[in-house]
Amino acid sequence: MRRNGYLGNTQFTNAILKCDTAYVESIIHNYHSDNLVMKTEKVLGTYYPKPEFTCDLCGAGNKKRHNRPACFFPTEVGYVYSCCACRPSLTLYQYLQQRNPEIAKNYQYDRWVKKLAGQGFNCPQPPKNVRKEYYQRIAEEQKEKNKLAYLKRNGGS
Repeated sequence: MRRNGYLGNTQFTNAILKCDTAYVESIIHNYHSDNLVMKTEKVLGTYYPKPEFTCDLCGAGNKKRHNRPACFFPTEVGYVYSCCACRPSLTLYQYLQQRNPEIAKNYQYDRWVKKLAGQGFNCPQPPKNVRKEYYQRIAEEQKEKNKLAYLKRNGGS
């Protein structure tokens, strides 16, 4: 029997949505406080927030008429920005690229550190120089840790 919806590997779904939820909630609290309704959506047995609000990109929506055409929709591969009026379907990373590129870089880095970015995911890896600096910092921390352990073992100071 075929399951409706996403047919790919869902082992990372909860980790991706946990990371994405923090960014979606910060976006909602910073930009969409006037015409906002928080709903929930069930993804693989867990409920995640699904905020509905006025669209940032086209300006559609009316607070008096309770018209909220835009939302962040949780899926098995992360949040997707959707608007009924202008019809974009953007991943959270693409939406952040349009709204605030600096936050998009932080989001990209957070997803990469948690091993939830790159090929097969809806968020690309950070540039090579950022990854190189990260690995150098990890190597230096490990070197210091090993040095302290060696000194402690051999009674040196």
